[in-house]
Amino acid sequence: MSKLKAVIYARVSTEEQAKEGFSIAAQIAELEKYAGLNNLEIVERYIDEGASGKSIKGRSQLIKLLKDAEQQKFQIVMLYKLDRLARKLRDQLEISDTLVNSNIKLVSLKENFDTSTPTGMMTFQMFGMIAELERSNIIERGKLGQQQRAREGKYNGGVVLGYNNINKELVVNESEAIIVKKIFEYADQGLGLKAITRRLNEAGYRSKQGKPFSTNGIKTILNNPIYIGKIRYNQVENWSVKRRKGKNPNFILTDGIHEPIIAKELWDRVHSAIQKRSYKPSRSYTPYILSGILKCPACGHGMVPARSKGGSGEQYRYYVCGQFHNKGASVCRSNMIKAEYAEQQVMDELHRIVAKPYILRKLVDHINQQRSNAELPLLDEKKVVEQQIAKIQRKLKSLKEGIMNDPDLADIFKPDLLATQSELHSLQKRLDEIAVSEAQYDNKPVDYDSLHNLLAKVQDALNHADKDEQKALLRLLIQSIHISKDKPSRRESRHIERIILHFDFAIESLHSDTAELVRRMAKYSESIAPIHPSALDYMNNLTEISYGDLMESLSILPLKAIRFSALPATASFNLTLTLTFFD
Repeated sequence: MSKLKAVIYARVSTEEQAKEGFSIAAQIAELEKYAGLNNLEIVERYIDEGASGKSIKGRSQLIKLLKDAEQQKFQIVMLYKLDRLARKLRDQLEISDTLVNSNIKLVSLKENFDTSTPTGMMTFQMFGMIAELERSNIIERGKLGQQQRAREGKYNGGVVLGYNNINKELVVNESEAIIVKKIFEYADQGLGLKAITRRLNEAGYRSKQGKPFSTNGIKTILNNPIYIGKIRYNQVENWSVKRRKGKNPNFILTDGIHEPIIAKELWDRVHSAIQKRSYKPSRSYTPYILSGILKCPACGHGMVPARSKGGSGEQYRYYVCGQFHNKGASVCRSNMIKAEYAEQQVMDELHRIVAKPYILRKLVDHINQQRSNAELPLLDEKKVVEQQIAKIQRKLKSLKEGIMNDPDLADIFKPDLLATQSELHSLQKRLDEIAVSEAQYDNKPVDYDSLHNLLAKVQDALNHADKDEQKALLRLLIQSIHISKDKPSRRESRHIERIILHFDFAIESLHSDTAELVRRMAKYSESIAPIHPSALDYMNNLTEISYGDLMESLSILPLKAIRFSALPATASFNLTLTLTFFD
């Protein structure tokens, strides 16, 4: 009787988990024992070390496993425990759907269920809810501990200029404290954020991360009460999701046990001056619709709005480099471009590729040629990295044998051994990155008619939208806009050279950015209907034909003809389209 092909997936995120029996070696040993007892052939081991179960992103081996599952390289996936797969129920269900659609069983050693049966799937979902609840409880217990530390005046960790964090205790870093004092002294002299930033950067001072200072960084320092001996905690809740919307009015502010750097009197004077200077900036009557997506030709940073006043009082609108705006001329130049000129050129170019189909045809042909060969450099690099890893592993083996044969030479071999291990770790990390790129690679050709239809409907929406709505649509549609580095002459403006459009129709994106794009477009076209969440749930289990039919029935543009197979929610179907200006 032939053995079923099985694979092992193991994950560990922290040393604490390893101490609790979740080490990689312990998981693999138990799973190999199970495979032997159940007549299973282990054909691959997918190991994510130091990876959090919070989300799928960043877990290269799990992504590789899902890609191999689609190609049906095995029949069973074995786990030590369900939370090794993911701690969020949504992630667990998406992974499970991918495996079930490929007729692959999921087996958890500790929970003992089989997802190929209705009862097993129900058990799987129940354990998934328990795993998510457990994660939430762990987070809550951690927050309670951190709140208590803050109330006791103790620091909860993190990097802050002016202090070294030693075992979660703040110790003054004298050389950095000089910079902090300068910042407050400049503010006390009446200098604004830009002036302070410019002076520091021109003098060669750098942030804790060794980078030039920015106006936002200076503002954060000036508003951080840690410098007068205070501990502030939980000012913003759930930052990774809510960002500034998560402001907590009931944050903790108490006296700390650390040494202050700034005198309370200086802090009070600075903040009194800040209050007097502060004002709510007037809103521009003409929104800058390309803000952020227009890129500086020198440093690649996003460009931001700027204005100047002419001799007769008229206002002129520009885009300037964000690095220059926030950090000064020591970091980058302004590289300004006239706002009206840039905005009109973008709108004209989007109209031109719809009005002149032969231009889009050239672009699509060029993209398809690139997509068909794009994976070759990646495969070549993978081969080189694998050869380097094999060479390093042979060297490690030789060093270890040398130490075992003559232990007295251990001190001599140790530096070389550590350096070689570090080099091996770097190569393995790069190999994981290549695996992620391989998993996300898509060489399916782009369909011209579909893309033309999509851009035509986008163009129609842009023509009818106001400036604020145009800005929102363009940010959902355009990945980046690149301008010329130099001006043709002093009187002529820089011009736009490339526009990179980005479409993402992965199920995950249809729940977010792409859904928002379709929703906004639907306001201006009766032929487009917003995507209903229930339809997205249904799409997870569709074949290629039925997926296309559903998209067509929803009137969501021509996605069916952009030739993509039914993808799991964790996979990425996206298209990056570069518009270069040629006639």
